[in-house]
Amino acid sequence: MLQKNFVQSFAPAHISGIFVIHMKKDPALSGSMGAGICLEDGAVTKVSAAEETTVKINGAVTDAPTTLTAIQLLTAQPVLVETELSIPIGAGFGASGAGALSAALALNEALSLDMTLKELAVAAHVAEVTNRTGLGDVTGQTFGGIVIRKKAGAPFTVNIDKLLCRNTPISWVSFGEISTKSVLSDGLKKKSINKAGKSMLKELLKKPTLENFFRQSCSFAKEIELMTPQVKDAIEAVEAAGGLASQAMLGNTVFAINDNGALLEFGEVHESRISNAGAHLQ
Repeated sequence: MLQKNFVQSFAPAHISGIFVIHMKKDPALSGSMGAGICLEDGAVTKVSAAEETTVKINGAVTDAPTTLTAIQLLTAQPVLVETELSIPIGAGFGASGAGALSAALALNEALSLDMTLKELAVAAHVAEVTNRTGLGDVTGQTFGGIVIRKKAGAPFTVNIDKLLCRNTPISWVSFGEISTKSVLSDGLKKKSINKAGKSMLKELLKKPTLENFFRQSCSFAKEIELMTPQVKDAIEAVEAAGGLASQAMLGNTVFAINDNGALLEFGEVHESRISNAGAHLQ
């Protein structure tokens, strides 16, 4: 049996540390201001022509609404999309954005759509906003590193900056999911998020370093009161061990630098380096 021809691409995980929600009628103009960090773990996606459009994640056929919406925005041709995630879903790693963006890049090459990175990233961003699975992840994942989004909207249409950083190891432990959709639908929570987000983003811009990113992200997480007792305890343990930690937005996950083994008592610890490369073909 002949092997199917496919194109493969990668999009990094993106942990949002600070965000400010901006929603408008046009999803391309909606999204969030804020700051987040990309990891070398993420989504690897293969795309090939098919008789009907199917999306598989880690080998299982799934609804994957964000990826499906991105595909529909780019082509009417049926394709097989196979995504392997090295990150958990719903835990604050931007899995939906990584899946949609990596699928868009591979789709473009597989079907010879001849679109630019901007066009592909905008489709993935619009798909995220439309499905309420994320607001700023795709922008971070497009550029890699630690991206500061100074204005809300799709990649290349917003004012961004980046913190200079090495590929520092980031350790993390996840305690489960937080529904992004439910938080984004809560008017009071949204008000609290935006007030805290604007304040911490302003403080980060005064001293744009990796260490201050963690400090301001942690202050933001405390302010918006989404921390579970487990998350709070894990962050305090890392700080007591001389490291810095915060809560991944939006997820029941703690991520850290220099945790010095402090996270081990809280569950299975994973480690991935900061990825200064954004989404790309492989």
